[in-house]
Amino acid sequence: MESVCASRPLVRRHTPPAELLTLGAVTEIVPPALIDEVIARCGRRERRIRMLPARVTLYLVLGLWLYPSVGYREVLRMLFEQLHHCTGTRRLRVPSAPAAVQARRRLGREPLKCLFLLLRGAHCGPEDPGATAFGHDLALLTTAVDGTTLDVPDTMSNRAAFGPAPGRSSKDPGRCPQIRVLTLIACGTRAILDAAWGGRSTSEGALLRKLVHGGCLRAGMLVMADRYFSGSAHVAAVRATGADLIIRAIANRRLPVLRRLPDGSYLSHLPAANQMTLDLIARARAKGVRPQRRGVRARQDAGMPIRVIQADITVIPEYGESRSESYLLITTLFDHVTAPALQIVKMYAERWEAETGYADLKIHLSGMRNVLRSTEPDGVAQELYALLIVYQIVQIIRARAARENPDDTPVDPDRISFTITLRALVRSVGRGTPPALLEVFHEIWSSPRLERRGRTKTRERKGTLAYARAVSRTPLSRAQYKIAIHSPQTTGP
Repeated sequence: MESVCASRPLVRRHTPPAELLTLGAVTEIVPPALIDEVIARCGRRERRIRMLPARVTLYLVLGLWLYPSVGYREVLRMLFEQLHHCTGTRRLRVPSAPAAVQARRRLGREPLKCLFLLLRGAHCGPEDPGATAFGHDLALLTTAVDGTTLDVPDTMSNRAAFGPAPGRSSKDPGRCPQIRVLTLIACGTRAILDAAWGGRSTSEGALLRKLVHGGCLRAGMLVMADRYFSGSAHVAAVRATGADLIIRAIANRRLPVLRRLPDGSYLSHLPAANQMTLDLIARARAKGVRPQRRGVRARQDAGMPIRVIQADITVIPEYGESRSESYLLITTLFDHVTAPALQIVKMYAERWEAETGYADLKIHLSGMRNVLRSTEPDGVAQELYALLIVYQIVQIIRARAARENPDDTPVDPDRISFTITLRALVRSVGRGTPPALLEVFHEIWSSPRLERRGRTKTRERKGTLAYARAVSRTPLSRAQYKIAIHSPQTTGP
């Protein structure tokens, strides 16, 4: 008896041609050849044909930050839409969200980290407006270092890796675990030179040591930071790289006046840290005595020379009462002719470009997504590097648009809007046309340029009672600033 086998139609699976998939103007900054090189270097090249190969997955991870308010499926639809136009067929199946999650796990964090290391940098030249400080004599690249925190999903694996959710007390736990990120940015372009991160319990000082060991700091840089980094250990670590610095210290800190300078500043000595070093402990144990902390004289001898500027900055708002605040700045710029004290105080205001950069990253780029997507530490790292990459790409495009504007005169990148650049970049996704980046440039050039205006702004968080009280005392308005340099009255340690 013969068995009759029903013939089954042959089903052909259409695999999307990955070489046709692009990410709009982003692809011109990170071309497919560069992506393939990074994937091969990290050993993440796929061994069989997949609906979501490694290159497409990497573009997907970046696209998730271009569309932070939508899910995997919608971002995949936007990416595959251009394939439908290129192939002339709608038979290409859009992968599911679980498939995207599995593809992210196969890709891992290493390709995103490697790509970020290739894209990091100031992306400006010494002749670009706002890039350097103190004229042609010094031409120091102005940079700022600062930290922030980001929320991650509250899962067991994230808690184990990054610590519990911070809260006010054990009875009032926090909402989500957090990671701490420290970046070194170029003040002229707000581009990231390097970044370090860890759990929230990781101090910014430990992250600064990571940046120092990473080799991003060098001679020819001017590093600005707030009061947290005014300790001798942090100052010495930055200075050991050859970079100069301007750091704000606590206003009531007493530093010896060794020599007054004509501009009102003075030369001083920053004492070494009052803590036991491994060398001191080893020498004490060799002598058979108990290790002791160093005294004032020993700390002074082991310290480093600095220059100090004391100044009062008065803010005169258009509405409301004037207010003054004392600033104590320490710097390694000793020449009062090429770097006058008044100019140093004005230059320190550029440190706020780090705060503006974090506003670009956490508000304009992240949108309403206050918590990262990934429920696993490796995914959190991958997502963080993708966020830094997309942020860096937007700043690169801003810098290029300012440099290549049709007026044939370089424009300060501060006058190019981050949000306009980001929206033009998002609109380029899915077009697949060759001059995508040129279209983004035309949209930027046709938009009004920003004008920086001195204005007051409370540091309280919006929507809080403290913010309402601060605004009632000093309404948001334009302001003028007056700087008064104070010369010290005493000399000697």
